[in-house]
Amino acid sequence: MHSSRFTYNITRAYPYRWVTPLVLIGGIVAIVVITLINVATAGYDLVSTSTINPNQTVAQENADGADKLLSYFGRKTKSVCAPTALPINSEVFTTNYAIPYTLSSVWRQSDDGSRKNLGSLIYHNNELRDCNVTEVSIQVLGKYGQTELLSARSRVGLLLKSNATCAVHIDTSQSQSDTTSGPTYFNLIGSYNLIDDSLPHFLLRNATERASLYWGESLLRIYWLITSKAYFDGASSFPWGSDGTYSASIQLRRQSKAAKGSADEVKSDEFFSVSCFTEASYCGNNTIPWLSQGKGVEGHDFDPYATIWRPVDYLGKAMWFTILTDLGQNDTAVPNMLAYPDLLAYLSRNLTNEVQFWDSLESTDPNDRSRGSVLQTDRSLETAPFDPSAVPQPMLGAPLNFLSTTYICQVPRPKAAATRVFAILIADLVLLQAVWTVFKLVLDFILERNNPTLKYCEGCKESYIHQSAGSVGDLSTGTPADMTSYKPVGQIEEHVIG
Repeated sequence: MHSSRFTYNITRAYPYRWVTPLVLIGGIVAIVVITLINVATAGYDLVSTSTINPNQTVAQENADGADKLLSYFGRKTKSVCAPTALPINSEVFTTNYAIPYTLSSVWRQSDDGSRKNLGSLIYHNNELRDCNVTEVSIQVLGKYGQTELLSARSRVGLLLKSNATCAVHIDTSQSQSDTTSGPTYFNLIGSYNLIDDSLPHFLLRNATERASLYWGESLLRIYWLITSKAYFDGASSFPWGSDGTYSASIQLRRQSKAAKGSADEVKSDEFFSVSCFTEASYCGNNTIPWLSQGKGVEGHDFDPYATIWRPVDYLGKAMWFTILTDLGQNDTAVPNMLAYPDLLAYLSRNLTNEVQFWDSLESTDPNDRSRGSVLQTDRSLETAPFDPSAVPQPMLGAPLNFLSTTYICQVPRPKAAATRVFAILIADLVLLQAVWTVFKLVLDFILERNNPTLKYCEGCKESYIHQSAGSVGDLSTGTPADMTSYKPVGQIEEHVIG
């Protein structure tokens, strides 16, 4: 008989009753578990996608019950979104899309109280906390401060800028480079210019769902026009304003140093501390009532343009509280005048008069420059004061808000059906073979430890019976001395010369 180089193993039935049911039941369980694992690990691909709402993206992708079960077996069935890094000087909106901001600085407070400056803000849809406006500036843009197109729209342009500080709580427990505890702080510079299309504003106007921002936009627009007109008239009465105004700067800060302000404070015309520089003068006083008395009154020799300060007060407050509303703050240092009916009614009490005044300036003469602007009132905005007794009341307030930015997410997508089935089948076969091999090794070990003679084949026993008369009985209790002279090799038994 030909003897091949390849061999096969000798097999014998296991002498235990429990082996067959164990293999059947365990095999079914192993097939189910291994298939679930392989579906999770080999049946999906992670696909990169971008989103502006990572919480919603993750919730939608993980909503299915089957996917939620599979997520315990593999990362490829879980949707994850990475934080985004906002470098300093990044331009961002909040999710209200009302005012554009520039990120000017980022820092954290060390445990010893020192400030640790950072080059970017690591942000992952964190709620904006403890936001507070520290300054509103009004940059008057004269004939050399804006383009000819903008000057054609308004002889006096106004660029409003706000400085606000916010905090976000970011988990840095997994970071090896940043172990500083506590919130991350950052400064946002908001910008508003009614006539500059490069500064988009109030992109989601909604009088019901975003009522406070809607009123903020209404007040900002009308008082931008009134303040521009007042400055144009004031400058035109002086020689330098006869052929166009020059640029100027007005800074408005909170007058009180109290940690918590009141409704009376925000309603007061002394809410702001003012500093300014104009073409030929500067503010010798720092409150709206004093500045409104004008140059020439005793103690006010350096106060310019007395008629601009009342609209400046309203314009500054409109910007101040619009920023707080956009950042989701109702009560931080002071009450938000756009978030409470009584305060909003007070802030808008002159709205009808201002709109009527601006409409009265409109002229049919194209050469009439007395208005200083070609802009008209926007009838889609509010033109009358807020009525706190009206029913139903709009939803005033500033809910917690977030920065709007783009996140890169990885979401699971099933492979093509044929590819998926083939990949799972191959993986099942490999793992089931591995489980079966381990099971046999363990069972063989137990068998040989309990009865070492069972590792010999039946032919070995029969051969020994014929060659060693009467000694076969010893095979059931142990390994006889003569039996050790045989070893099985494949299907062939060879006698070993000791």
